[in-house]
Amino acid sequence: MRRLPGLVKIVLVGSVVAVVAYASLYLRWPVERPLAYWSIDDTTLGILVGDSPDLSCAVAFVDESTQTVTVHTQCWERVIPVPQAAVLQPYAMEVTLQAPLGSRSVFGGNGNPAQLCQSPYPNCTIPG
Repeated sequence: MRRLPGLVKIVLVGSVVAVVAYASLYLRWPVERPLAYWSIDDTTLGILVGDSPDLSCAVAFVDESTQTVTVHTQCWERVIPVPQAAVLQPYAMEVTLQAPLGSRSVFGGNGNPAQLCQSPYPNCTIPG
């Protein structure tokens, strides 16, 4: 009879671990990704980020100054990564600026310069 409480503890701990592992497949957090961009018009940029298939990516917000434009793109990563094919899926978006781009530099939210594409997606390459 003494083994029953020990067995109950093992089953309980195993169940908690299984529930946490299963739930973590659905829990996600935002991650900044490198980006490429092209000019659509004076105040509109096309934005391209690449990430794993079946994740959602979006432009979270844009910081503008007189010298720079910083585009914060976020992709929602799983807490525990699921094995996937090593293929980047393109996520193309548009951003409307408050002022014309002019000679301002464009940066990603991770602080790195964004890659300027000479033509729009699908001819624009996905930054890794």
